[in-house]
Amino acid sequence: MKTQKKVLAFLMALVILTGLMGVTALADSVEIAWGAATVDTAALNIRSGPSTDYDRVGILAGGTIVVILEKTTKDWYKINYAGTVGYVASEYLTDVLKAENFKATGTVIGNKVRMRKGPSTDKAVITMYNEGETLSVIGINNGWYKVVTQEGTGYIRSDYIKITGGGPSYTTVKSETTSLGQEIANYALQFVGYKYVYGEESPSRGFDCSGLMYYVYGQFGYKIARGATAQYNGLSTHLKRDELQPGDLVFFSTNGGQTMYHVGMYIGNGQFVHASNSRVGVIISDLDSTHYSQRFYSGARVI
Repeated sequence: MKTQKKVLAFLMALVILTGLMGVTALADSVEIAWGAATVDTAALNIRSGPSTDYDRVGILAGGTIVVILEKTTKDWYKINYAGTVGYVASEYLTDVLKAENFKATGTVIGNKVRMRKGPSTDKAVITMYNEGETLSVIGINNGWYKVVTQEGTGYIRSDYIKITGGGPSYTTVKSETTSLGQEIANYALQFVGYKYVYGEESPSRGFDCSGLMYYVYGQFGYKIARGATAQYNGLSTHLKRDELQPGDLVFFSTNGGQTMYHVGMYIGNGQFVHASNSRVGVIISDLDSTHYSQRFYSGARVI
């Protein structure tokens, strides 16, 4: 009997130890983002490790906002920018904050991932997302990404979202090789997070879908019509999905093209920026999402 008790105790201890090891392994496999920071130099190298001895894997322009995954040492931080993960010298970062606004795209990791009303597990759940869904990230707050979706604005713990593209600041360095369409798309992206107001077309009052397009193109000297259908009818160069370039307008219809119920601007990588509705305002969405892929009618080129 004593022998059986000893064996049972050993097995229980082994199970507990194995469970603890599993929890530790799980904890080590996830990464909660620390915060964000702004690049404070003309160009900053991203390296594969925390030293200048490591290979360069990317370059960041001045003013770019990056996500800080880890303060590796006092001299080097592990960061994520537009899906590129690496290390940068901390002396070239400024505004190193746990709460910061920026704009990026992220992919959900795991199933039934909860979006909450605030950056805490104490806050109410708004909705849930599953593995691989793409969301618009507009900031970070103490390890939680702030996201804006069709269901509204909320927070998801950062270890359940991987920054995959677009770049947290959505800014690019203007150069001789930057196309005008890309420049216009970059300009439009600064309005992500602004409110939707029907009939409006200004940053101070808000935008509706065609109002945002009207305003952005107006800043570059192009006058286009107001109203999604009028904008489509007023442009002669209509495009198929695979012909789209950054800066092109994308139109959606539910009646075979008789009228356009919505319009946005293509920004590349299968995504577009648009003033969606009064719940979420100006956001970034995927053309491949079920809602928009079924309603996409045509693209159109302004320039």
